[in-house]
Formats: sequence, structure tokens, C-alpha cells
Amino acid sequence: MGCATGIVKYLVFIANLLFALAGLALVIIGILIKFNVSDATRVLPSDFGLAPILCIIIGAIVFITAFLGCCGAVRESTCMLTTYAIILLTIFIVQVAIGVYAFLQIKDQNSFYSALKTNMEKTFDQMDRNPEANETMHVIERVLKCCGVTGPEDYQTPKVPLSCCRNIEVQCPSPNNDVNSDGCAIKLQGEIEKNSKIIGGVAIGIAVIEVLGAIVALCLASSIRNSYRRHTYA
Repeated sequence: MGCATGIVKYLVFIANLLFALAGLALVIIGILIKFNVSDATRVLPSDFGLAPILCIIIGAIVFITAFLGCCGAVRESTCMLTTYAIILLTIFIVQVAIGVYAFLQIKDQNSFYSALKTNMEKTFDQMDRNPEANETMHVIERVLKCCGVTGPEDYQTPKVPLSCCRNIEVQCPSPNNDVNSDGCAIKLQGEIEKNSKIIGGVAIGIAVIEVLGAIVALCLASSIRNSYRRHTYA
């Protein structure tokens, strides 16, 4: 095996070792989200509740695929490397399809806002009898600096919760300049749309790496195959 092929072999191994660690991290993150902060997803459309599960599944697939790539590079197995490249290209195609679907869902702002508002209203209506719903709304109000679903008027009381106040150290009456006037539904929609661009950029970067990884794996498999042939017929 030539020097260049040897370098590529170890580059493939190192890259896939990093991929394996990234896949393991995705699995851990998905599990933590699923079991620790699942209540916070109650205000999101039902499709977003699948995010932790998808995170675990994708992480597991990435880990197994990277492990296959590592083994293929170390053992110089053309079969493993070719299978690894095919899986990477398949993941790339599925990833693009999911990305396009998610983009179209979020791009349809009226439908997305309507679904988000409906789910948040269900949580808001349960605040008096459900401590988890109560805590969820207050956390959202504090983090996003908003009040109610559409505004402070949703509470229909002389005073709003402390989480609606700009200065959380003091209870503020409503209406008042010290109350956050924006509704949480519109603020959450804005945050999701803003962060979706960042996630989209990261996804594109990962997709490019996947395609390059598949190409390098196929080239390495071809180089190993040619090396075996030369030694066989030498």
C-alpha cells in the first residue's frame, strides 16, 4: 500500500472516530431531553415532540456507521468501506428530505403559528390545575421575556405573574410599563425561525462532510482493491 493510501486510511479512521463520538453525544443529548425537559415541549406542535427521539435514532445510526468506517479503514476491508459510503449517501439523501420538509413547515408561517398558538393555549388553560403546565409557561415567560399566549390580557386579572415582569424582583400590576407586552406564541415562533437558520447551516456543513466522507471511503476502497490486485498478479 502506498504512502498516500496509508495517510488517507488513517484520516478516515480519525474522522470516523470523531463521528462516533458525535453520534454518542447525540444519543446522550436526546435521552436527556426526553427524560428531563420533555414537559417544556408541550407548547410546541406535535411534530417537534419527536425531536428527542429523532436525535437518539440519528445519533445511534451515526455511531454505528462511524464504527463501520473505522473498522473498514483499520482492517482495509473494501466491503466495509463500500457499505459505509453507501450508508453515508443514504443518510445524506434522507437528511436533505427531512430538511426540505422542516423548511417548508416553518416557512408556512400562518400554519406554524396557528399550531404553536393552539398548543400553548392548551398549556395556558391548564395552569390553575396542572403544576407542570404552570411551571412551563412561567419558564417560557422568563426566558423569552413575554407574557401570556398573545399578551398580558390573557390573564384577565389585575396582576400578572412575576414571570411577566421586566423586573422579576418586584410584582408588577397589569397593564403597566414594567410588564412584558409581547405574547409568548409570537416570541417563540421568532426564536424557532431564527435558530432554524443556524441549525440549517450546521446541517448543510454536516451534509458536505458526509458526501466528502463517502467519496474518500470509495477512493480508499478502490486504492486497497487495486493494491491487492497488484500484489496478486505481481
